[in-house]
Amino acid sequence: MALLEDIGYMARAAFVMDRIMHLVGLHGKSFIPMCLGFGCNVPAVLGARIIETRKARMITLLLIPFVPCTARLAVLTLVSAAIFGSNAAYVSWSILALNIVILGIAGALVNKTLWKQDAPFIMELPIYHRPDPKTLMMVVWSRTVSFVRKAGTVILGVSLLVWLLSYFPNGVVEESWLSSLGRVLQPLGVPLGLDWKMITALLTGLVAKENVVATLGVLYSVGREGLAQTLPTVMSTQSAAAFLVVMMLFIPCAATIAVLRKEMNSNKWFYSTILMTLIVSYLGGMAAYNFVKWLGI
Repeated sequence: MALLEDIGYMARAAFVMDRIMHLVGLHGKSFIPMCLGFGCNVPAVLGARIIETRKARMITLLLIPFVPCTARLAVLTLVSAAIFGSNAAYVSWSILALNIVILGIAGALVNKTLWKQDAPFIMELPIYHRPDPKTLMMVVWSRTVSFVRKAGTVILGVSLLVWLLSYFPNGVVEESWLSSLGRVLQPLGVPLGLDWKMITALLTGLVAKENVVATLGVLYSVGREGLAQTLPTVMSTQSAAAFLVVMMLFIPCAATIAVLRKEMNSNKWFYSTILMTLIVSYLGGMAAYNFVKWLGI
């Protein structure tokens, strides 16, 4: 991404994608923040500021939570590899494609029914230039440090909190405070084939999607055998498919939610976005569970 940004290709990518983006009522400039979303949804939301019209910007912000960030892709890769084995690549790419299709359908529905956007497109194309190695290294370094800082603070902190909640009051996970919370939400997981531990992992993903893996490791008391060896014993292919689809379409992390609220500056559109991701992820999980069950995989 740093290389594409530095050589001046991103503006041309917006021009190339303009016709496709018109299918969801947007112009090519909306492709730039969405492309950033594959790295992280936070800069994607902030990047939507380059869009001039409020209508186009709001629709773009509405769709960005459906763009799969690297944290979601990491969880997708680990769980699919553990459960589906040699078919993991097909499953991962299918779920990723589903994400993009749902993004397009949601954008088309919003544009056609709620907020029609004519989407004119005028953009200056900068000249190509040779990338600067120093600039590339600075960008890569800053993003790496940002992740390490996130891993050493937010992810570690949430993992510790989940462990404490799963340990107290008597050291037994099944009788812990976290178990009590998870069991309250257990009925929601029945149509998806998810137990309370899987639901709890999805909830802790609201802080950071990487926490999904850490929470599963804590709740299933992963030892030397590792999470990749433990998951096949607690997840069926149907529940794994539902779990992954919900995780990919679920509400983004807390940082994205906070930035989204600020950038939208509209309670109606902010809460509509959150509600839409909840409904779409739940229905998508149910569909995935029943589809894999129907296939007999």
